[in-house]
Amino acid sequence: MSVAAGRPVILTRQPAQAGAVEAGLAEAGYRIAFLPLTDFALPEDLAGLRGIVRQVAPAGQGVDPTPAWLVLTSPNTVRALLHAGWDGRVTAGLRVAVTGPGTARVLAAAGCTEIPWMPEGDASAAGILAQFPPPGDTPNRVVLLPQSALATDEVAEGLTERCWEVHHVQAYRTVPYPATPGRRLLDGLPQEVESAETVSVDELSGADVVLTSPSAVRELVRRRGTAVPAGTRFIALGHPTARAAAAASLDLAATTPSPDAFGVLAALGLAHRD
Repeated sequence: MSVAAGRPVILTRQPAQAGAVEAGLAEAGYRIAFLPLTDFALPEDLAGLRGIVRQVAPAGQGVDPTPAWLVLTSPNTVRALLHAGWDGRVTAGLRVAVTGPGTARVLAAAGCTEIPWMPEGDASAAGILAQFPPPGDTPNRVVLLPQSALATDEVAEGLTERCWEVHHVQAYRTVPYPATPGRRLLDGLPQEVESAETVSVDELSGADVVLTSPSAVRELVRRRGTAVPAGTRFIALGHPTARAAAAASLDLAATTPSPDAFGVLAALGLAHRD
């Protein structure tokens, strides 16, 4: 008998977003499928993103003075900057911060050779704020922070409280899947799992469904309500997603202790014991 008696694990995102979580689940023997619920669209006005691209460009193309930091809180912020003309390179003296390994991988694939700073053990906004280096005697305290339109002000306000000068820019919008052609953030990107299995919201019975984001929770509930299909177990990827499920009155079987393959595997084990 295969892992969890052959139950599929459905992730509420697109195959193009597949990464280390999916790889870890596949290595553990799980059958994986995808339920695309949300998509990502560029903002109508790209001026803010293009301004950041000009500021991070290598010497000779950038602005004076050079910003101190470029903070990237998701892989999609990297992709948005690429759509705005970035080639992945950064000017000398600019440091790059990411929330975790997933964003670091997309950053490296974009052509950035700068080794990014990331918080240890907590790949989240809270992790960045708890561990982000203080300005010290740095004369330039500008932090560039492109983020989703749904992002809270937590990072921007937290860094400002720590005496950084934060330039907060909308990088992309989260919309119901699929986004308008020509505005899709994932247009033109390779499909990492070209032969991936995808399902609809009516095909969840008997599966372990990993809710990958608060926006995915809201879109799932909008499309099909809060009734749990027969034999289905909903698992939240991290505590922000669990809070969104609670707010929507969607029953969970488990919440991952960390937003990675290890955390999903731990949550699956807990759900299977219940």
